[in-house]
Amino acid sequence: MPTEIILLIDENERVRNALARSYAQAGAYVEALASCAEAIDYLVASRPDWILVDQQQADELLFWMRGQEQRRDVPIVLLPDLDLPPERSDEPKAA
Repeated sequence: MPTEIILLIDENERVRNALARSYAQAGAYVEALASCAEAIDYLVASRPDWILVDQQQADELLFWMRGQEQRRDVPIVLLPDLDLPPERSDEPKAA
């Protein structure tokens, strides 16, 4: 079974790391980016299986995607503002 490719767009580094780690552990390849501009550059060259985008950047991404006929069938999931608890000092940091 081929690996799913997920494009994750969230300006919060802790959220990106937590979500990317979870999906990677489930076997997906995750391209985790901080901005919609970075995501658009990625999308020009690549086609993910689906996209996760934070609510603040969704409008810009959806506006751009509207003109992309070859990307129209890529599912887009809106992420709510995630309020992660502070990292504990005894937890290993993500690489």
